[in-house]
Amino acid sequence: MTEPGEVLKSEEKSPLNDDSTRVDIDADESSAHLIKNGGAGDIPDVDEYKTTVVGDRTPASSDGEVSFTGLGKDEVLRYANDPFWVRLRWILFILFWVGWIAMLVTAITIIVVAPRCPPRPDQKWYNTETVYKVLAKSFKDSNGDGVGDHPGMLEKLNYITDTLGAKAIWISSIFKSDNDGENGIIDHKELSEKMNVNEADFINWIKKMRKEGKKIILDLIPNHSSKKHKWFEKFLNGEAPYKDYYISNKTQESLNWKDEKNNSLWAKEGIIEYLHQFSASHPDLNLKNPAVVDEIKNIMKYWFEAGVSGFYIHDLEYLVEDLNDVNGQSNTQDTLQFLEELRKVADDYSDKPGRERALFGFVQTTNRNQTLEYWGNDEKKRLHIVVPDISNIDLSCNSKCVKKLLENILEKDKWLGLQLTNEKSDRVATRLDNKDGNYKKRLTVAHALQLLIQGTPINYYGDEIGQRNGEKNSTLNLNGREVIMSPMQWNTDKYAGFSTVEPWYSVSTTYKLDNVDGELAHFTTSSSLKQFKNLLKLRERESFRWGKTQVYAPNDDLLMFTRKAERFPSFLVLINTGNSSLHVAPSNIEMADVPNVGQVRFHSRNVEIDQEINIADFALNLEPFEIVVFEFPSKD
Repeated sequence: MTEPGEVLKSEEKSPLNDDSTRVDIDADESSAHLIKNGGAGDIPDVDEYKTTVVGDRTPASSDGEVSFTGLGKDEVLRYANDPFWVRLRWILFILFWVGWIAMLVTAITIIVVAPRCPPRPDQKWYNTETVYKVLAKSFKDSNGDGVGDHPGMLEKLNYITDTLGAKAIWISSIFKSDNDGENGIIDHKELSEKMNVNEADFINWIKKMRKEGKKIILDLIPNHSSKKHKWFEKFLNGEAPYKDYYISNKTQESLNWKDEKNNSLWAKEGIIEYLHQFSASHPDLNLKNPAVVDEIKNIMKYWFEAGVSGFYIHDLEYLVEDLNDVNGQSNTQDTLQFLEELRKVADDYSDKPGRERALFGFVQTTNRNQTLEYWGNDEKKRLHIVVPDISNIDLSCNSKCVKKLLENILEKDKWLGLQLTNEKSDRVATRLDNKDGNYKKRLTVAHALQLLIQGTPINYYGDEIGQRNGEKNSTLNLNGREVIMSPMQWNTDKYAGFSTVEPWYSVSTTYKLDNVDGELAHFTTSSSLKQFKNLLKLRERESFRWGKTQVYAPNDDLLMFTRKAERFPSFLVLINTGNSSLHVAPSNIEMADVPNVGQVRFHSRNVEIDQEINIADFALNLEPFEIVVFEFPSKD
């Protein structure tokens, strides 16, 4: 035997195996060490030394390194068949599957028993936002020329987006025209000089607004143009392809068309007689000509690429004339096909969620089926929003009148635009003013209908402060429409803070009573603007956004409607439309099918806001034109 720590030279044979080299080690040692070139003592210079661990079953590898092969087959079989290990394996196997099944059952139970997420419709920005209409020439003058402009609008932009919270702005009266941006468009792609902004800066502003999540809507007037339009000049000269861009009376005998005042709808320029439905200065375009339709589509593409989010299409009921009709009636089917072409353009630019492009327009017809056609269907899509005529909300309209109106315009799965003042009506505050001092209370009733019924509110500038008609001015030749176009009333300064000089159109004589500063002032009573803001806030609730509507009118003065969205809190709106106090008995409310206890979320006199009230045990008293909104918890 060699001493521990010594090595056996490779040429010496082991007594155990002629092919192996082994060394005995002390019982305290766990391994042998290879000592080469520098160990303790004098070691001969050799090329190679091999060592191996001496153990029971640990053979050395062929190059002398330690190799461990684990348990032998007999030992593995002994453990595999041992009853203890057999039981342990079965226990672990059973526990694994019991645990796996338990987790599966738990997951299924959670899915079945846990409350489901309330359903939310896929609403676009034009379903959720409030649209604020700005008549650019009447909103704010920045350069002292008496005409509102783009810099002036920017000066007051925070009023629209922050004070009111409207994130969609419809800007009218901005294009180069023969009457400062109104109907007589000379070029849809060129801004009026009165806008006081160059086109590049205006487009950059639109894109900036779009990045901030705000939407800009522009006018589209496809029915006619100005006589000063280059198309009309080339039409008169008979130049191709413009000779068919407008409608000429080539069969005068059969097309002796006249308006409701028995005036001819034809005007003559040289030897050419052309059609005009509104003014001899505004000849009608021939929308049955595909080239003209392409021109309109190119206008849309130009502004969509600039970042515009939608268009208000003017004069829907006059667009395509039926040249075979001796009375000059419009051809509804051709008009609808034209709208389908425009919708395709809008859809092509609706590339991402939140970036959809929308088309909407005002429909004066009372024919319900005809109104439905303007929306279209899944196969033939037309307008995203149809704006019905609700200008008959006036002093004569009581609760039953409002109920009938709402039932006529509310359509399942169709989206309304709710506009109290339109191009053809007086301002809503004027319609509700009978000189008794209650016009602002009545106005809040109208705003409650506009903001709490399903649809997109479209607010005409100044309606929120109760701005009334201006004085008529026959020299403007705007067919009386100028009365709703008087300058925005900002304060009690001269010219209502609109301009430092006399405006293009006179300020309303009531501006010291109806202005923004006065409506926002502390201690102001009956502030229609403050109530408008409160109703806008309430409109953010789910049931007011997409809930079902049910309208009730138990008597001539009491109007009630419910808004209910599945698995969300529901609401009951009570309105006294009369001039006297109204006693509302619990039996009156029973028909609305609401819980007995609700919380007051809006009160036009700011009484008991957020208080819980039992409406089944005690009657309610509503003052004239008073509104109260109750909230009830979800049933699910």
